[in-house]
Amino acid sequence: QNGETTNDDITFQRRHIGPVTEEQIEEGTSHRPPCRFEEIEVKKDNKSITVILDVAHNPQALEHLVSKLESSYPSKMKRFVVGFSSDKDLAVCGQLVLSSVPGPLNLHIVEASHPRAANLESIIDAEPRLRESNFDQADRSITAQVEYALELAAEKDEVLVVCGSVFLMAEAREALGYNEPRDSDCISEVAGSNLKHGQENFGTSDNEKAAMKAASKASSILSK
Repeated sequence: QNGETTNDDITFQRRHIGPVTEEQIEEGTSHRPPCRFEEIEVKKDNKSITVILDVAHNPQALEHLVSKLESSYPSKMKRFVVGFSSDKDLAVCGQLVLSSVPGPLNLHIVEASHPRAANLESIIDAEPRLRESNFDQADRSITAQVEYALELAAEKDEVLVVCGSVFLMAEAREALGYNEPRDSDCISEVAGSNLKHGQENFGTSDNEKAAMKAASKASSILSK
């Protein structure tokens, strides 16, 4: 869905960018953004594991993901590492993920380190069957569950799916061997969250900090 390009989009691009060939359109639309049914191969114990990264974060997106998984890997068992934002319908999200696996033991529930992330207790309380899933209240790190899920997926020849809130993706990708960018101290201070895993990498020079503070002050004056 996110990869679809309409005729209006193409017309706009040709008008504002210049001539675009059919080959260029095909090449450009063939690439998916990161974490939009992103398929990667990860090595574990000399075995290659197919991992799907997808930011399906609400019932509609999860329903689409479950359908695509079944059509893409109809004969493969799935294993999920999943976490959600607190403002989503956690019960329905849990039910949809459960519908794609043999049982709760194929699920790993995680809690992202972000103020808007749902905690383990909220996710499990919303769908009681998740009490039988894999989670660790002592070590809530996404990394721990991704590594454990990789071990089981390698052992059982399963497809591993990491999905849910965008807030868990940076740490999940790091656990899979990607070198993810981090927010600078300046951005963390502005965000007020002091998050370990950011979604974008910003500069930290004194000039950039001064520019951000000036922009923030100007915005405050204009809003009065």
